[in-house]
Amino acid sequence: IKDVPDEFNPFGKGVAKGLNCVLDIAKSYGFNTVNLDNYVGYAEFGQGDEYVGVLGHIDVVPEGNGWNTNPFEPIIKDEKLYARGAIDDKGPIMAALYAAKLLKDSNVKLSKKVRIIFGTNEESGTEDIDYYLKKEKAPKYCFTPDAYFPIVTSEKGIFTFELVQKLENNLCGYKKK
Repeated sequence: IKDVPDEFNPFGKGVAKGLNCVLDIAKSYGFNTVNLDNYVGYAEFGQGDEYVGVLGHIDVVPEGNGWNTNPFEPIIKDEKLYARGAIDDKGPIMAALYAAKLLKDSNVKLSKKVRIIFGTNEESGTEDIDYYLKKEKAPKYCFTPDAYFPIVTSEKGIFTFELVQKLENNLCGYKKK
């Protein structure tokens, strides 16, 4: 949960601790890992300059009311995992990390690097990704396993616009009769 920032933790100590935890897990799987000043981190494997980004986040919104158990102590009940952020977005981003590990361990040859990007500010802003894009080249392709199966392609909002052009005597190169 976003907390009071300090000199080394832009979104609070808890979020930084979570980021470092997931990067330690990725490192134990044999990935190259990078922590960009506790704003965002990533794990990657493969060769080349271009990469496919898999974007997720490790921050959560406050727990709220209505929990029958401690939301920060995961439990499995009726074959379902219950914990704050298990679906949004810890479960999906860890599944992506594990899938990448299986590809890496199987020596699958890919034409691009794979980079799992761990955001830390999705629930309260976009400072993490803004910081990332100042420090790193944007991915060639990117997707997020965040939210509903099978994939979400846009979730921060919808951009609606209307394009208006006054047409006189020329419509797409054809003269009006």
